[in-house]
Amino acid sequence: MNFNHGIELTQAQKLVMTTQLRQSIEILNMNNIELEHEIAREVESNPLLEAEKSSDINWEEYINDIENSKSYKKIENVFNEDNEVNLENIIKNSSNLYDDLIFQISLYKLSDLEREVCEYIIDSLDEDGFLKIDDDEMIKALNIDKNIYINCLSKVQNLEPNGVGARNLKECLIIQAKNNGTYDEVLEEIINNDLRLVATNKYKEICKKYNISFQKYKVLSNIIKDLNPRPCESYYNPTEEAVYIKPDVIVEKIDGKFLVYLNRKETYKLRINNFYKEVLRNSQSDNDAKEFIKERLNSALNLIKNIDHRKNTILKIAECIVKKQEEFLNKGIKYIKPMKMKDLAEELECHESTISRGVNGKYILTPFGTFEFKYFFNSSIETDGDESISSVSIKNIIKDKIKSENKEKPLSDEQLAKILKEEGIKIARRTVAKYREELGILSSSKRKKY
Repeated sequence: MNFNHGIELTQAQKLVMTTQLRQSIEILNMNNIELEHEIAREVESNPLLEAEKSSDINWEEYINDIENSKSYKKIENVFNEDNEVNLENIIKNSSNLYDDLIFQISLYKLSDLEREVCEYIIDSLDEDGFLKIDDDEMIKALNIDKNIYINCLSKVQNLEPNGVGARNLKECLIIQAKNNGTYDEVLEEIINNDLRLVATNKYKEICKKYNISFQKYKVLSNIIKDLNPRPCESYYNPTEEAVYIKPDVIVEKIDGKFLVYLNRKETYKLRINNFYKEVLRNSQSDNDAKEFIKERLNSALNLIKNIDHRKNTILKIAECIVKKQEEFLNKGIKYIKPMKMKDLAEELECHESTISRGVNGKYILTPFGTFEFKYFFNSSIETDGDESISSVSIKNIIKDKIKSENKEKPLSDEQLAKILKEEGIKIARRTVAKYREELGILSSSKRKKY
């Protein structure tokens, strides 16, 4: 099944992204709450649309909430005394990363093609502002020359917050250094190869390896420590109350088989108002009124079509996850298998960017609890057999081993790696240490009880 909507390309290599395609991309990327807000906006602005949800929605309340939200308030202090755009104040007064980046890119003098590519890149960023989709996949999706893509990506990487648009952590730090004027070739080499040495203050090794003085090391290490590994963190609001997670998809075991279905309580019935249908049919109706209704009708039908496309895409992705993760669904978290978005995209005959948007902010209710779709897309480690084991499974094994260890003689990372190797899992000590730290577990010397 092919989920891709077309992107037209003229002979002049001008990218034409239709309004329907843009809306389809945005809706697929939305979580349930964002979709509720989008439907509320559409219902408010389009008299032809009527919406009904199985769990009662107070649409008036939703609309009021949206109108009073930060994203709908007029951005103040956008211009300074010289009537020039004050970018810093724009960033401070807005709360949506996507909108901020789109606004910033609109200030550049770009060709239509460049603008469309930049907007597509921005829309493909994850919630942390990283571009996790391969360059080749993006170029293929856009059907453009590589040089055009790299040029547009560079423009996105020059936006605020500094470091946005990076393809990985190392590039994020290097971008920040280049943009803030602290870049150095040796600095880039250290970031690419020896961040761990800086983190552990192994200055002698760094000075020797790069033939630099201790003073030079101090300057470079201070620059690195001043860089932000999470440049988009300011868009998070940890003070907000926790939101109840509403699963998009539910998995149930019936007669020995897993059934996957959409959470109907979180789906919407959108329909066209019958009154306006009659106006269109009535030959006595005013022509201007008919034209307005036709325009609104097309808009309403496109929204309905795009929401259906979102539902179908999410369901297909969920079905693939369940098919791959049957052992987990039967036995628990330890049995999660490694998955890649790229493999899923090939199976569903769509772009990896479609999968990325389809899993973003979506949740699945399983016999072992509610999980974010992204939870199932993880790295893997080889075993002695032909199969590989997911990083999630390995973390749970490490957690269990430490839980049952002798507290007076806790297991070191080296010992844990050896135990896992004996069980057929090929894993380095440093990888064990990394997973242990990600689990928030102290080192063996700090776990020891006397």
